[in-house]
Amino acid sequence: MSKRWTAIALVASSIVVAPISAQERLKERQPGLQVVEPDEQDRDLRMTPVVRAVQKAADSVVSIYVNHEVAMAGSRAPNRNVTEGQGSGVILDDTGFVITNWHVIAIALGDNRYSVECKLKDGRSLKARILSHSPEHDLALLQLQLEPKARVTPVSIGRSDSLMVGETVIAIGNPQGHANTVTSGVLSAIGRSIRVQAPDGQPREYTGLLQTDAAINQGNSGGALLDITGRLVGINNAMAMGAENIGFAIPVDTVREVFETQLLSSGSLASSADAPWLGFEVEEKAGAVVVKQVVRGSPAFAADIRIGDVVDLVSGEPIKTRIDFARRLLTADGTRPFAIRLRRGSDALDAELQPWPRAAGAALAMTGIGLEEVRADEDRALAERATRTFYRGSNNWRVPLFAAALRVGSVQEGSPAAALKFAPGDVVIAAAITDRFGRERDMRLDSLRDFAALLQQFQGRTIKLVVLRGDDDLVGTIDVRSLDAAR
Repeated sequence: MSKRWTAIALVASSIVVAPISAQERLKERQPGLQVVEPDEQDRDLRMTPVVRAVQKAADSVVSIYVNHEVAMAGSRAPNRNVTEGQGSGVILDDTGFVITNWHVIAIALGDNRYSVECKLKDGRSLKARILSHSPEHDLALLQLQLEPKARVTPVSIGRSDSLMVGETVIAIGNPQGHANTVTSGVLSAIGRSIRVQAPDGQPREYTGLLQTDAAINQGNSGGALLDITGRLVGINNAMAMGAENIGFAIPVDTVREVFETQLLSSGSLASSADAPWLGFEVEEKAGAVVVKQVVRGSPAFAADIRIGDVVDLVSGEPIKTRIDFARRLLTADGTRPFAIRLRRGSDALDAELQPWPRAAGAALAMTGIGLEEVRADEDRALAERATRTFYRGSNNWRVPLFAAALRVGSVQEGSPAAALKFAPGDVVIAAAITDRFGRERDMRLDSLRDFAALLQQFQGRTIKLVVLRGDDDLVGTIDVRSLDAAR
C-alpha cells in the first residue's frame, strides 16, 4: 500500500460519528421572508402628525352619491338607482349637518327623481336632505336622516385666518369613488381665484381660496382640508384644469360665515324650497336667542311675534343657541303647525305658526307677493285656465298642463307688488325673459320652486311678470329686492 492510502486510512479510522440530539432533528423549514411584528416603539415611530390628524378626522368625512331613479323596460322590471354624481362631505355636528360643495348636489335640486345618499366610514349608508345651498360660494348644507337619538362624529373646526403658506395640509375625500382617500402636501398660497363653468351653465368666479399641492381629484369636492392638528381649515372644491399639483379649497372661515349668516341668522330665506319657513330671524344676545326681524305678512307676523322676543322653546325643546333653533326648524315637518314659546319681558307667550314653503317666503321677501301653489289635482279648472292663457296664440293644439297655479293670497304693504297693484286672486303664470340676442320669450311658472329660483337670479333688478286676472292676462315690470335688503 502506498503512503497516500495509508494516510487516508488513518484519518478515516480516527473519525468519530456523534449521535444526533433531539434538538438537531429535522425542523420545519422557515419561509424566505421573515415577518417581524411591530412593537410599541415601532408604532410610536410610525405615528406621524399626519397619521394622528387623519385618525382624528376620518370618521367625520362622508362619501356623497347623487342617485337617479331610472325605470327599466318591462312591466315587471323594478326601477334602478343610477349614480350620476359623487363627491365628499364633512359632518359639522353630531345631529347630522353635513357641508359639501353646491356643485356636488346641484343636479338634484328641484328634481324629485334624484336622491342624495351619504356613506360613512363605519359602513352606514344614510339618505340626506338638502337644506341650504349657495351657488355663489359653492357650498351646500345637508341633513343626514338619522334614527331617533342616533348621533354621528363631527369634525373639529379650526380657523383659516391663521394659516401659514408652507405648512402641512391634508385632504380627505372620495376621489373616483375610493372612499376616505388621504393625500397631503403644503399650503401653496392663500387668496387665490378661479373661474369655472358651473353646473347651472353660468360662468362663476370663486375668490379668496386656499391653494395646495395635496392631490385633489374628481370626487374630492366637498371633502375636508385639515391642518396638521386634524382640524378642518377648508372644504376642497376644485382642481385647476390643465394644471398639475394645484388644488383649491374654500377657507373654513368663509364656510362658517356662510353657514351662520345664511342658515342660522337668516336661513329662512336661503334654504331649500320645501323646508319650513316662518318669516322671522334670530340672533344670540346676552345668552339668549332673540327675535331680530319679522317679515311683514309672514306666519310670524300673523302670530304677532315681535322683535326682541326671546325664544325659549320650539316643539317642546329648549333653545339655547342659534344652532338649536336652526336644527329644530330644519328638521320640522313643514305640513304641521310649529309650536313655539316666547318670553316678552316677564310674560311667557305660546304661539302656533303654520309654516310656508321656503320658496314662498323668498317670493314674499323679494317681491311682497304672498303666493300659494295650487296643484292641478286640487283645482284642475284653474290649472287649465292658466295653461290656456300661457299658450294663447301659439297655434299649439296639444300643450302640457300646468302642474300648479301660483295664486296670490296676500300682498305686502309698501312692497314692489303693492306698487304694481297686485291683488289677491291674481295668478302668476310666466316671466318675460330677454335672451342674450335681445329676444323676449315667456318662461312658464307653475312651481314655487322655479319662481323663487328665478327671482334670486334677478335680485336687485327688475323682472317682467305675466299675470292672469279673471279672463285677462296682464304684464307688468316689478322690482326684485335682494334677500339682504329684504331682511
